[in-house]
Amino acid sequence: MKKRIEKDLIVDFNPPTKRGVSLVNLKKRLSFWQKKLGMTDWKLNLKIVDFQKDSGYRQSGHFIANTKKKAATILMTWDPWRGDEEYTLVHEMIHVLLYDFDKFCENKIRSFSGNNEKIIDKYFKKLEKTVHQLTRLILGRTDKYR
Repeated sequence: MKKRIEKDLIVDFNPPTKRGVSLVNLKKRLSFWQKKLGMTDWKLNLKIVDFQKDSGYRQSGHFIANTKKKAATILMTWDPWRGDEEYTLVHEMIHVLLYDFDKFCENKIRSFSGNNEKIIDKYFKKLEKTVHQLTRLILGRTDKYR
């Protein structure tokens, strides 16, 4: 299950070498998907980072967004580099697109549930499943939710 990641769980890191798609090619894919997803009015950056291993699950991506400024940074792990970087890139971009709505819903759920972690976790699981399904559709995939 994916939970919100606190900034202190991210080690800012741009390794000089890595396996898989080059950073140059990833940035080209970012530009391609930015146009395809109708995000040309956004300032999007891409960073390869090292997520802390003690976060409780294997994380491949995350984002930091400022919807008022229409600016976001997509964070992608270099370890383990899974060989499906485009999926992770598009997945995180969809999170950015939904972020205003997501924050609104999360705040309402927190308020109405009295910050009940069980209910909040259920919301995050549903959000993650929805973003996964949208990513699969956009990429033309037929794989199932993992």
